[in-house]
Amino acid sequence: MSSSARTGMALAVAGAAGGLTLLAGGAADAATATTHLAAAPAICRYEVTANSGLNVRTGPGTRWETVPPALAHGKHLGADCITSQSGWHQLRSNQVGKWVSGQYLRLLSHSGRSCRYAVTASALNVRTGPSTGYNTSPPQLHRGQHITADCRGSEAGWRALRQSVPANQIGKWSSGAFLKPIRSARGGVMAGAGGAAAAPTSPMLAGAGLGVVALGGGVAIAAIRRRAKGLA
Repeated sequence: MSSSARTGMALAVAGAAGGLTLLAGGAADAATATTHLAAAPAICRYEVTANSGLNVRTGPGTRWETVPPALAHGKHLGADCITSQSGWHQLRSNQVGKWVSGQYLRLLSHSGRSCRYAVTASALNVRTGPSTGYNTSPPQLHRGQHITADCRGSEAGWRALRQSVPANQIGKWSSGAFLKPIRSARGGVMAGAGGAAAAPTSPMLAGAGLGVVALGGGVAIAAIRRRAKGLA
């Protein structure tokens, strides 16, 4: 084997080794990072059903101190979907971090993900709650308008609005019967703000990419050397 061929082979092997080293390092970094990540709690929307107002407390039980004001009947709020062992929910709106009893909450929707929709009605009302029994909140949505709302609706199929509407309509409701999911070129439903975001850059993937570059560079150099000697 000529010295040029041996040089090309050495470079290719070095490129492969460098790629494997970077890949292994990236995988190790990713594993380390994963151990430090804590999953954020899923947040749901609820309606207060207590007739005389619902006490907010500093902890998940009646032995904890109350935090005025009490939440009025019919009020909408955001709280953890998962309860404590005693059935209390931690608030994510209003008195954030405080607690209310799940016994007096009615689930409206899971608001952890948002999706994109096109309005199919010629004029679609926006309401303060998830049914026609609630007041309207002008202006109406028009046919073909694209909006962002919860992917999962209430039990009656209504969806809370999240983006692409006036500020006063954020958190208000429209009937899902007149909202058509907008699909991406690959056939999937497009996610909006708070939905399926772009995948974060992974240290493991970054390591793999650099490894491929190093490996490819070594092979390319070897091929050039072979062609120069008339071996390719």
